[in-house]
Amino acid sequence: MNDFQTINDIVNESIQNSSYYTVAISSCVFILYTLIDKLIGYFKGKAKNKPIIEMSKALNDMGENIVKLNAVLDKIFKDAEVKEVHKCKKTIELGFGNLESIIVKEVQGIIIHNNIEINKGLIHENIKSLCSTEYYKLYATLSDYEINQIPVNRRLKEEWIKELSDEILKIIYNDNDKLVRISQINNRIATMIANYSTYINNKTFNT
Repeated sequence: MNDFQTINDIVNESIQNSSYYTVAISSCVFILYTLIDKLIGYFKGKAKNKPIIEMSKALNDMGENIVKLNAVLDKIFKDAEVKEVHKCKKTIELGFGNLESIIVKEVQGIIIHNNIEINKGLIHENIKSLCSTEYYKLYATLSDYEINQIPVNRRLKEEWIKELSDEILKIIYNDNDKLVRISQINNRIATMIANYSTYINNKTFNT
């Protein structure tokens, strides 16, 4: 039983810093080494003329141990996958929430403080740069996760940068007063980001 606990501890620690494939290979090597070591120990500890039936029993015991070890590894991997999915979902939620918060805050500041006609060229460039920068921050954040062997960040769409930029500039330069435009920005960006987040969740966890 101590061997099972040792393997359990090793795999749990390895999962924190390695891919599942690396952990699986390492675990198999460890199991094989343990079984070979026990087999060698058995033969060394027994007389050479021991009955074949006892040797067969030893091999049978080792077969049962392999089944138990497989059950241990299967449970560990399933638990780790559940935790990874939960962590990924939370990161997606927080990542898109941060994207919305930063963009809305910056655009509100532009509407309130900038002379938008005089600074029109600069504002256009700043908005495009803002949306691009925050998009790629989210892209980098989601690059830490892989679900169903597909990196989550690859499900993001670069076209969202232009969609956000165009919608923001359209609202900044409409004919409504500042308070109305700020309200429009809050509502429109929230809706767009929510749609993007829903798309990523569906593509990542429901396909």
